[in-house]
Amino acid sequence: MNEVSSFITSGFEGVISPMVRVTHEVLSGWNLIVLAAVLLLVVINKQLYPRQFRQLLSVPGGVAHTNQLLREWTPTRSFIGFSFLISYILVISLFVQKTCVLFSRDVLAYNSFNTFSIVCGFVTGWIILRHAILALMGWLFRQKEVVTRQITVELSTSTLCFFVILPIMLLVLYIPYTIFVWIGIGILFVAALLKFFLEFIETRVFSKMPSFYIFLYFCTLEIMPLILLLVAGIRYFTHNTVL
Repeated sequence: MNEVSSFITSGFEGVISPMVRVTHEVLSGWNLIVLAAVLLLVVINKQLYPRQFRQLLSVPGGVAHTNQLLREWTPTRSFIGFSFLISYILVISLFVQKTCVLFSRDVLAYNSFNTFSIVCGFVTGWIILRHAILALMGWLFRQKEVVTRQITVELSTSTLCFFVILPIMLLVLYIPYTIFVWIGIGILFVAALLKFFLEFIETRVFSKMPSFYIFLYFCTLEIMPLILLLVAGIRYFTHNTVL
């Protein structure tokens, strides 16, 4: 019987260095805790304040729905309004964080609770700054009722937005494909357009400002900042710079 020769003809040269295992998993245990807390707040509000719950979601139906809501209660001074604002911040911050993870493909750098906390801080700061500007504008032009209506519209559209984006968020967590991120970005864009349209109508009906000035006001406060943030984000993940 002939001896079978070995197929290895030479040894390995150099040193074999271990490589870090790359993973594309974006789901962490605390992500589900955040979403569970949001769903718990939704259930509590639905059970304790069913009428206010329906009224808040019906604001996009027209000015008459906003009138009825504001005659009965003030969203900015209610538990349902505050809890839904917190829920919106949590869901949008989580979505932004996972967007950074998928677009950068860097799980170690962005997929942490610290990053989520930083994003929450930025989103919260943005909302506080916007409300402060609205309050200042209402005081300068003596249009406090219009400001209240704008904040009500913002809360309603934000609530609808995080309701719609919740299933997309679950898809992003369990099936981390960028297509679901782009769907979520599309939902945010549609929600921003809806909010802009509704706030424009509310302001036009309950103020004596010309439509052109109202449009310029919303371009400065709503449209331009969002466009700048979107362009900066795209440039950062494509060119590693926002300039």
